Amino acid sequence: MSLHLQRRTRAIDALAAAGIDFLVCGRQDHINYITGAHQLWTAGARPFGPVCTLNTATSEIFLLSTWDEGVPDDIDLDHLHGITWSGAIIYQRLVATPGIAEANRVGIDAWSPGMAGLLSAVAPNAEIVPADDILAQARRTKLPSEVDAIQASCAVAAAGAAAALAHPGSDAQRLAAGVEAMALAGSSTPAAEPRVEGPIVDFSSIRSHYEGGLGRTANGDPELTAGLIAACVPGATAEDLRRAAPDGEWLVRGCGMGYEPPVINTRYGKGEVLEADIVLSVGASIGADHRRDIVLVTETTPEILSLETA
Repeated sequence: MSLHLQRRTRAIDALAAAGIDFLVCGRQDHINYITGAHQLWTAGARPFGPVCTLNTATSEIFLLSTWDEGVPDDIDLDHLHGITWSGAIIYQRLVATPGIAEANRVGIDAWSPGMAGLLSAVAPNAEIVPADDILAQARRTKLPSEVDAIQASCAVAAAGAAAALAHPGSDAQRLAAGVEAMALAGSSTPAAEPRVEGPIVDFSSIRSHYEGGLGRTANGDPELTAGLIAACVPGATAEDLRRAAPDGEWLVRGCGMGYEPPVINTRYGKGEVLEADIVLSVGASIGADHRRDIVLVTETTPEILSLETA
């Protein structure tokens, strides 16, 4: 079974267990996870809209897409619809979606007063409930193929970091060299703004929907995050990580289709407990010394997925 179908099955199982028989998605990460579609990347913010709908009983998907490039074959052409800003057209599309009018519980991954009213009109007998936490929990642990995709994205980010560290020019020139190296390695789409400040570089990449990253200081201490990484084991709590963290700033957070929970540092993460198959971005900074790696929590020793390319 292809990766996006494995993810979709996992999401449907989680939604069904919560009694949700219809899902309306507007968040790009959830849409990527469920559909596997490669949609146009945009850097700006946009209001919530019903970009993707999923019937959990039939697995039927309707998707906002102006063409079929990058859309998996299991989503039929007649299940794609174009962009519109017309509330009336959106209403008509939702009403025509098989199963939504009869739904008892509709999950939604973002909220606005207008969308709440629209869904209440489309599914008059349904309870409208948030589905963010349900989907986040389904996505929390990674499938083996997801780990492979994250590692491939890490290689792209590592190529950018290596090029920036090796370039003799200004910070702006080194940044440009790093971005060019990322593009040559497979993706020029950043997960966050690249950082090039003197000896410090930190690059992140989105490739095939998954984030990879690498942060380094030229001639920095390779042991800066060693203790923190070693503490990333199943059953570890936020307090365990705080005891293992170096003095200075540090952050441990989920890594998958971008920035994900858990989020743990000196202030956040109370109640979090790590489990096997979570992928984490583990970073720390002391003065000009900075280091960040992407780490897979395993049943034994944490595995570093982000490795230098040079």
